[in-house]
Amino acid sequence: MTPQEPVTTNQPVTTNQPVTALSYLMAGQVHAHDRWVQRFTEADRQHYLDLLSALFVLCADRRFRRDDHGAVIRFVASVRERFDPDRTLVDPVIAENLLLAALGSHETLPATAENITVQTLLTVALVNDEQPSPAGYDALLREVDAMVTPASPVG
Repeated sequence: MTPQEPVTTNQPVTTNQPVTALSYLMAGQVHAHDRWVQRFTEADRQHYLDLLSALFVLCADRRFRRDDHGAVIRFVASVRERFDPDRTLVDPVIAENLLLAALGSHETLPATAENITVQTLLTVALVNDEQPSPAGYDALLREVDAMVTPASPVG
C-alpha cells in the first residue's frame, strides 16, 4: 500500500518541508506528517511552528467573534470529545486561552510542548470543521505560507 498524498489540487503549493508536513496534518494523515516533521532542521521546525500558529490564528478568526467566549468554550468541549476522549491531551483552560489569545482577548501563551500539542489539535479541528475542498486546502496553505514566508526580492 502506497502512502496517500495530502489533499490537494493539481496546482503545486510551495514545496518546502514545513508546508508539506502541514498539508499532511490538515489532511488528517498523522503518520505522514510525523515522518516529515522528524526530518526537520531547526530552521524547518521554526518555520513549521510559524505556519501552524498562522493557520491557527486564521482559522480561529474565521470561526469565532472576539467577544464570544461561550462559543470558544463549546468548541473546546467538542474538541476534547472528538480528539481526547480520555481527557489527557487537551487542558480546557489552555485550549480556551490559546483561542482567546488568537482572537486578541488574552495574552499569548509560551510555546511549551503542551501548548503546541493543544494548539495542533485545535488547529486540526478548526480545519476539519471548515471542510475545505481540495482547492480550499491549497488556498489555505498558500495564504498561511504567504503570511509567514517573506516575499523574494524582485529582480
